Amino acid sequence: MTFHLCHPSPSRPGRPPASAQETTLDLLWIQDGVVAFAGGRGTSPLYRAVLAVDGPAYTPRALAAVEFGALAGYRAVLDRLDHPIQVVVRAVPYQVTTYAARWEARADVLPAPLAALAREHAGWARRELAGLGLLVRHAYVVVPAEDPPTAASPAHNLRNRLHWGSLRKLAPERAREVLAERCARVQSGLGAAGVRASRLDDLALARLYRACWSPSTRDADRHDRDLAARFGATS
Repeated sequence: MTFHLCHPSPSRPGRPPASAQETTLDLLWIQDGVVAFAGGRGTSPLYRAVLAVDGPAYTPRALAAVEFGALAGYRAVLDRLDHPIQVVVRAVPYQVTTYAARWEARADVLPAPLAALAREHAGWARRELAGLGLLVRHAYVVVPAEDPPTAASPAHNLRNRLHWGSLRKLAPERAREVLAERCARVQSGLGAAGVRASRLDDLALARLYRACWSPSTRDADRHDRDLAARFGATS
């Protein structure tokens, strides 16, 4: 999984910034809502938390009415940040089968007239939606525990920004405290802008890592059951 953090500092003249796909970090562990990555040879681990972002379900008319205020709220959140973040948007195929199965399961407990409508809707979904290639977008905010180097630092370049552990070593306990405080501030700021942000627990982090690492595999269901057995009891 690639957690490449955006930073406001400019790149060196004449050299384009590296893309997120060019930089990968090895996963060490996931615990207490924190992901630890290997920061590179001879450096301390890099610690991250992830917030799942979910905007309000506005109608087009209502969305137009609040757009200006929402943008102002986002701007205020960014202006108050004293650390970089990464915003990740993943587009994944819509699970038509799961959607239809949910309606069929509800039909089993509904009165006969409503059950017939539920099954009819499930059948329509299977016939009409499966071939449309629908996508669902999921947005995440990745929050780091480390502080980046300053512009005056000789380590102020892309390579060393990816290996902040060499600049400030953090113990796991301290990283958890920093991430808890930073996530709370980001959640509060986004909430004031009308956006709900919830922090991913261990199981959700593991599922996100697996989805990014291997989006579709033959044994995806078995892998998910293994993750649930490993992290479900501690989430």
